[in-house]
Amino acid sequence: MDPQQPGPPPQQQQQPGPYSQPGQYPPPPPHAAPYPEQWGAPPPHPQQWGAPAPYPVQYAYREPRIIPAPPGTPFHRLARTPKHAWWRPIVGTLLLGAFVLFLTTGVVVAWTIVHRVVAGPFPTPSGSDIFPSDTENLAVTLVMLGILTPCVGLAAWVVQRRPFWSVASVLNKIRWRWLLLCCVPALGYLALSYAMGLLVDAIFPPDDAIGNDGGSWIGFGAFVVPALVILFLVPFQSAAEEFIFRGWLIQAVGAYGPDNPNGRARWLRTVFRSPWPGIVIGGAAFVSAHGYTGWAMADVFLFAITVGWLTVRTGGLEAGIALHALNNLLAFMLPAATGQLSGWDEQGGAPWTLLVSDIPCLAFYAFAITWLARRQQVARVS
Repeated sequence: MDPQQPGPPPQQQQQPGPYSQPGQYPPPPPHAAPYPEQWGAPPPHPQQWGAPAPYPVQYAYREPRIIPAPPGTPFHRLARTPKHAWWRPIVGTLLLGAFVLFLTTGVVVAWTIVHRVVAGPFPTPSGSDIFPSDTENLAVTLVMLGILTPCVGLAAWVVQRRPFWSVASVLNKIRWRWLLLCCVPALGYLALSYAMGLLVDAIFPPDDAIGNDGGSWIGFGAFVVPALVILFLVPFQSAAEEFIFRGWLIQAVGAYGPDNPNGRARWLRTVFRSPWPGIVIGGAAFVSAHGYTGWAMADVFLFAITVGWLTVRTGGLEAGIALHALNNLLAFMLPAATGQLSGWDEQGGAPWTLLVSDIPCLAFYAFAITWLARRQQVARVS
């Protein structure tokens, strides 16, 4: 550039003038691109900012059908969910009774048909037996009881509209690791029970001892079939009884405990909020479902009360299932090994020494389970 030629005049810096109100916004240019349809409705023009925008669409909230108990709920009150109504435990109990009647009858009919097809016709045995074989009679009875476990969960799910496995524990499931751990104190209970029985019988010889008369080993060939039946079916039978008497009944009674302990008849509210009404009612129903009399009935009731308390104390049925299953396995295996399986359904009385010898054994099991539950930090509430 020639230095002699003048350059462009310097630009003068504009000074800000006084503030003035802005005028109306100009209308959009006619050549503006259309608003894409996939974006929804175009935003309002600034001239329309004074008009309120349309309210967003409201979606209706649909309450879930199955609602668990609130957090912090103990085992005996797991049926006290937001869906609870006074009639639900009653209708659920009636439905459970219908399941028992229908399914047990169906098992007997189906078993009889299969037996006739496979083995041919058979004469009707005398008494309460259905089939001529003692092992077969035991097997069909254990199956009739074992299939009731899912019926309890189904009644809770359909009628009370709570989780299917909420009858099992506060975590709405069977805690398998805890169940296996409970088998260790249960084995200790059996060993202590045997030792206490020998000690008490030595001090106070019973006049009407219950059980077998000694018997003798029948041999492996005759023992293996009933042993397999007992080993595979007794745990299901024991678990079903725990689900009904320590699960459903305790929770059905506990559902009537009021949420607020204050108010009219405060002592009655406090009683029904505790687990003891359900434990006692469940224990009485458990005794009535068996054929024991006298001191044997008292011993069975003590067993039911202890296991019911442990169920609430540990937040689940696992401790009761472990003790019930191992005790029944031993009770069935001994007659099967000595050829006395024909009397598997014979219950009745027992000497008072049975109750005396069983008290320290149940105390040991209760102490061992509570100590183990603290060590394992087992959940007691939901």
